[in-house]
Amino acid sequence: MSRPEPLLPVYDFSSAPEPVRLLQGAVEVGLDNSTFSGTANFLLKFLPSPCLFFRTTLQGVTGSPLAFAFNEPVDPSLYFNGQEIKGFCGGRRVENINSPTWELDWHPQFEPVALSDMHSKTSAAATFHLFNFPEFRGGQHQKTAPAGCALLVLESEEWRISLQELPDGATREAWIRIKAEGGCFLTHMVKLERKDGKLFSGDDASEQCHRLSNFLSFTKGGKCTPVCGVGFDAAGEKTWETFASPHAVKPPYSWFNPFKASQAERLFPLFVKRWQQSEEWRDCLRSSIYWYVQANTNGGSPGIDAAIILAQSALERLAYHYLVVDRKMISGKGFDDLRASDRLRMLFTVCGIPNEITDTTPDIRQANDTFRKESKWLDAPHAITDIRNSLVHPVSKKKVHDCYVDAWKLSLWYLELSVLALCGYDDTYTSRLTAKYVTESEIVPWGKKA
Repeated sequence: MSRPEPLLPVYDFSSAPEPVRLLQGAVEVGLDNSTFSGTANFLLKFLPSPCLFFRTTLQGVTGSPLAFAFNEPVDPSLYFNGQEIKGFCGGRRVENINSPTWELDWHPQFEPVALSDMHSKTSAAATFHLFNFPEFRGGQHQKTAPAGCALLVLESEEWRISLQELPDGATREAWIRIKAEGGCFLTHMVKLERKDGKLFSGDDASEQCHRLSNFLSFTKGGKCTPVCGVGFDAAGEKTWETFASPHAVKPPYSWFNPFKASQAERLFPLFVKRWQQSEEWRDCLRSSIYWYVQANTNGGSPGIDAAIILAQSALERLAYHYLVVDRKMISGKGFDDLRASDRLRMLFTVCGIPNEITDTTPDIRQANDTFRKESKWLDAPHAITDIRNSLVHPVSKKKVHDCYVDAWKLSLWYLELSVLALCGYDDTYTSRLTAKYVTESEIVPWGKKA
């Protein structure tokens, strides 16, 4: 059986981190009750952080160049190819004081920016561009992949989403640059299609992309959103385009083993089922994953002390929704009356996640051994909530500052396992408490051992 052709980028991101031109078109700019015509390049800038902007060249401008360059314009507006782009003025330049050609940068107020009708236009498939996603191996569908490209296929009841490496070793080269330079580089392509072959709207694609963003962020352990999507009809013609800037995040540690991509393939349909169960579950997962990626700091911002607080906020959000709203195991008042450690202990017990303090958190174990009997932590939930309380309410007499790293790792471990358990996942994962390498995996605590 012949291999399919690789999925190629729609836009040329090979010049990154230099600004990349996505589109070119005509503009009308309103400044100080006057309208000026010209052309604009729609650019994706990567440094110092990724953002979209229009670089416009205005012709026949009269007046003071200094006033243009330094004064704030009144009621500015911009139309690109006849479509109004809500936003604000950025940099303004006058190359030659005697020239009637001036430049102005325009920054969209919101992302993504849709520059075509996504409501009525339908597509047979859509492609998105994925930046800084980990190199992976071990997908279940590799035999159907283009030659030389790793493939990961995420399937729900209605949708099939394919994540494919760039051909000709471009993903490997991108990661060499990410590790050496930092920043943001294209690493994978994403293809979205319905399993029944039916057409779908741009709005449908946006909804699926939002859900995929949450899933990939949880998988990667850092914010990860497919961007710059394009819809195609059955003949391969463009039907719509939408643009957003990527996130320049190095993959921090997570539960996902990039050499066992089948982990993500097994989790995805379970995640989708839980996501679609109700609007409340969707909000719960979305907020918990948001706090998770914020707390999973990679030596940057926020600091570990703030990350401990964020991680436990996510855990309590999951505990309330599952125990009170979903399972109705306890009333809302009863839940509020519980100590934070009791709330988490109940969640972990129901999910089959161990509560004991072990040698995997040596600083917590050592600190606990020094406490008087009446002050000892009963278990791990008691320890992490007590350490969190010492940060929020600094009145504790316990010396726990040496335990912050352990508390952070333990809180994230609990958070990752809680999301996996609540989705019904029972396969392998990488434990941030025990794994010496990111390629090590073990069965989840509640999983069936072979």
